[in-house]
Amino acid sequence: MSDDFYEEGDTAEFAPLRRKRNWGMIVLGVAMAVVLVGCGVMATMLKGNDQDKRPAAAAPKESKDWATPVQPAAPVVATTEAPAALPSSGAAKVPTTTKPPAPSKKPTIVLTTQAPAPKHSTPAGCTPSRGPNQLAKAEVKGLLNTAAGTAFWGTATKVEYADIRVPARLLYAIAEQESGWQSDIKACDGGLGLMQIMSTTQSFVNTRFGKSWDRTKPSDNVMCGANYLAWLIAYYGDKIAVKNNTDANYDIATNAELLKPVISAYNWGTVGVEPGGPYPNGTYVQNVLALMDHSRAGNY
Repeated sequence: MSDDFYEEGDTAEFAPLRRKRNWGMIVLGVAMAVVLVGCGVMATMLKGNDQDKRPAAAAPKESKDWATPVQPAAPVVATTEAPAALPSSGAAKVPTTTKPPAPSKKPTIVLTTQAPAPKHSTPAGCTPSRGPNQLAKAEVKGLLNTAAGTAFWGTATKVEYADIRVPARLLYAIAEQESGWQSDIKACDGGLGLMQIMSTTQSFVNTRFGKSWDRTKPSDNVMCGANYLAWLIAYYGDKIAVKNNTDANYDIATNAELLKPVISAYNWGTVGVEPGGPYPNGTYVQNVLALMDHSRAGNY
């Protein structure tokens, strides 16, 4: 056996006692350590049981940042703009900027009001009736010239309309085609006088322009027919501008598309008559165009 437990000065007879003493101290130290460890374990268990018996603490309110203390609300500052409303779903959406629509290239044109009378209809086998009160051709020419210089649209309307004039050549040709320049004549379809004015046409023109033309009077008959032509010039001038996406041009002399629909609609009505044709009364249109080029007005 090793003599590691001997101290200097020990005698041989005391060696066994010394060894017993040292072993006793070791055993005592180990026992004390075991006791201390056991006490610690029991204390820990008792503490855990005590915590289990305590009521659970209330869960903290929801916060975006748990580490940041709650700050007092900032004062509200009034603004001149109303706040944007949140969508009903509750999720905030990024506002989008709505771009204004691109301006239309088409001219700003408001087409004139309702189209007047439908086409004429002549009963089969009927012939016009002529009265005895026929005006002289020279007098008829004077009435047509007066109508050609009249501004039927006036100034209380679209500025461009106020400049519309019905060319004398067109009035000569239509009067020639409609009545042969006869002032006292009634057609089978109900048309009267030099310009063969229908009752519906007279009513439309008088209502639209605030006039009181009387188709039974030769002067009013011509003025009513010319007034209707002025309306047709504006009506088809606007339609052509919209169709071609251009500025409106109400000058028959410079607007090549304008003359034919005006002639056609004077006889047929506006329903079914569109710029560029085909025209439902093509023969009538060709006759008037020919009379414009070869009018007999120069003979009167």
